[in-house]
Amino acid sequence: LLLRLEPTASRLAAICRLDLRKAGLKRLPASIGLCATCLEQLDVGGNPLESLDGVQTLGRLRVLFATGCALGGRGLPAGGPLSRVDSLFMLSLKENGLAVLDGEALPPKLGWLICAQNAIAEVRAPHRLSHVRKLMLSHNLLDAVAADLLIEAIPALEMLRLACNRMETLPAAAFRHPRLAWFAFGGNPYSARLCAAALSAADAAADAVATLKDASEVAVGEEELGRGSGAVVKRGTWQGTPVACKLWSAELFSDGDARGEWLMGRLTGGCASLVRTLAAWETPSLGMAVELLEGASAVGGPPSFASVTRDAFVEGKHARLTPAQAREVARAVARAGAWLHARGLAHCDIYLHNTLRVAETEVVKLSDLGAACAYDRHGHTAVEKLEVRSFGLLLLDLLSHLQVSHDGTFGGGEAAAAAAA
Repeated sequence: LLLRLEPTASRLAAICRLDLRKAGLKRLPASIGLCATCLEQLDVGGNPLESLDGVQTLGRLRVLFATGCALGGRGLPAGGPLSRVDSLFMLSLKENGLAVLDGEALPPKLGWLICAQNAIAEVRAPHRLSHVRKLMLSHNLLDAVAADLLIEAIPALEMLRLACNRMETLPAAAFRHPRLAWFAFGGNPYSARLCAAALSAADAAADAVATLKDASEVAVGEEELGRGSGAVVKRGTWQGTPVACKLWSAELFSDGDARGEWLMGRLTGGCASLVRTLAAWETPSLGMAVELLEGASAVGGPPSFASVTRDAFVEGKHARLTPAQAREVARAVARAGAWLHARGLAHCDIYLHNTLRVAETEVVKLSDLGAACAYDRHGHTAVEKLEVRSFGLLLLDLLSHLQVSHDGTFGGGEAAAAAAA
């Protein structure tokens, strides 16, 4: 609209969301300030921006996507335009070639910051990020010292993604933090060594996941069951058994990478409370066959803009459970967590939206190993503390979505709800 028309000031003033992706912009349009009255969400991704000058005029802006804008040069100076957008809550600077995460260049009230797939090796002025609850920093160059500095400075932090960085050990500050519950650290040298050792043991086990020569040993159908994180899931058949086939088309995603998830699938085939991997292959690309749960649906929905890190529920899509059903969900997730921890493995993404339930059979299984990784049970048992915290939050969300009877009590009465708790 700003680029192709000559709109009146009143029309621009009424815009709440504006999409300027891949418009060839080097600077924001001069008329962007006319949108200041109502504009709450702006996407300028995919533009070769030299500056974000003008964004400081948008006093109501809550969400800014600036993915792939090559701002890593001089585009984000300390004290620059972006640092003066006090209203901004969610910011994406993914894929910008940033070498430094500088709090002085960023808004002071951010709650959700995405800086994955940059080249960040240094942290400056992290105190300016003290309100951030969700911080995405996978696929950078951070070590444990820089991570410690960052974590110590952000008391509000609840979720941290530091997969595929350069950590030789884990940041101690993560385990002292009062609120951190979801911490992804797979793909770092620390976890890669442990994963390799665990894989040797898993391949020798009686319930080892079958390693196939290539994808031709599985009949992959055309029916698509789902997609996300650079992969598609299709219905298939392996050795006469219906399976779900996960096929990766991209290598990197926010929780880690495709190979990390593929390896964790091979490590967890023996857990009955996880969606089990049955077979895996590398040629022509990474893929695996997992058990097919007919009629399964997620117990909750992924976090929303409003909930930030907590599961969100959509009435009519996510069924309200009775206390007894909720108890079975809790038990299944707990069993999966205990099985993983006993083997030095962490899920790192324990959520209801990663928990599948078949209503007809009451089968419940934890799924999604995208953030999962190996850890040292002798040196870093505190990893389990974070997992238990995320499990506790899962229980709170589960209890918030129980069935309520006409008399205002929970499905089986208040006593039943208390028993579920």
